[in-house]
Amino acid sequence: MDEHMYVIALVGAGPQGRAVLEDLLGVPGVEVRYVVAADPAAPGIALARERGLRCRIDGRLDELAADDDVDLVLDTSGEPEVAAALERSALPDGRLVGGSAAGVVAGLLAAQSRTIAALEEAREADARRLADLTEVVDGANAEKARYLRQASHQIKSPLSAVQSYVNVILEGYTGEVPDATRKVVEKIHARIDAALAALAKRRLLADLRCVDREALEPGTCRLGEALAQAVERNAALAGAHDVEVAVLAHDGPDEAQCDLTQLVALLSELVENAVVYSHAGGLVEVAVAAADDGRLQVSVRDRGIGIPERCLTRVFAEDYRADPAVKHYADGVGLGLAIVREIAGLYGLDVSLQSEEGRGSVFTVRVPRVSSG
Repeated sequence: MDEHMYVIALVGAGPQGRAVLEDLLGVPGVEVRYVVAADPAAPGIALARERGLRCRIDGRLDELAADDDVDLVLDTSGEPEVAAALERSALPDGRLVGGSAAGVVAGLLAAQSRTIAALEEAREADARRLADLTEVVDGANAEKARYLRQASHQIKSPLSAVQSYVNVILEGYTGEVPDATRKVVEKIHARIDAALAALAKRRLLADLRCVDREALEPGTCRLGEALAQAVERNAALAGAHDVEVAVLAHDGPDEAQCDLTQLVALLSELVENAVVYSHAGGLVEVAVAAADDGRLQVSVRDRGIGIPERCLTRVFAEDYRADPAVKHYADGVGLGLAIVREIAGLYGLDVSLQSEEGRGSVFTVRVPRVSSG
């Protein structure tokens, strides 16, 4: 017997018994195993036979009394002698419900069934609405990503042209530049650099959101190589901020399941983040190690400004920057960790964060190890 099935025996097959039987037959998880009556022409017997139920038309109760699977006996007969016989039977205590209570029990079971059905229907309707909404949101996000890709390209061209003119001035091709003018032009140069870097990040984020996830082929790469490339990308930035980036030694296996280009992009954002939020003369340590769960991990640790506890749940959101971060590094755009989150989501990587305001942060990326088999 199905362990979730509730077994009921129905005694009495008159009009009330038939009505109770009709209710019970529509209740999921309920099996009406016996219908007992003394009248073979009773309306409940006809329905029971139509549904293939076990019928006793001799009024005997010994079979159902001996069936240990029967959870409940409903007496709808309304006959005192039947009630007395049931009382004398070997039914375990608590299994017999008689009189008007039998109809109430059946009604409650039927009401429960209708409630469950209504809840299931509502759940399915919510699921359909959620699917429709998800499709709309996905479409809107894809359209937004396409727009950002196009817009960033259109903005990049004139900015690059302005940057070229600024370089011509700074390199002296237009003649000697007074010191005061040079300072202003250098600020323009720095601002354009920051704007171009922000555009590149926004374009990368848009590209990631247009990736066909089903067509992804992660491949394999060595974490040490990915980390070395990420550190090299940020070497000039680290020098400009007077921050040392130290790569800790790792002698064990470091081959992981991930796309090298995308992993380098992710780690580069973490290294950049650690550098710009470190103090001058600070140290950033990056390392590859075996994780406790059998995967490999890369950690990026800084001893910089840290992140306020209230901000920890929001730092991976697009365009979000905590107040201390804005004060420490005005040129940030709040996209680096959003890129980290997007790449991690595409390739099934886990990114965790530990941080304490004023004491620095540690970002850890866990990557599936390449199977030795």
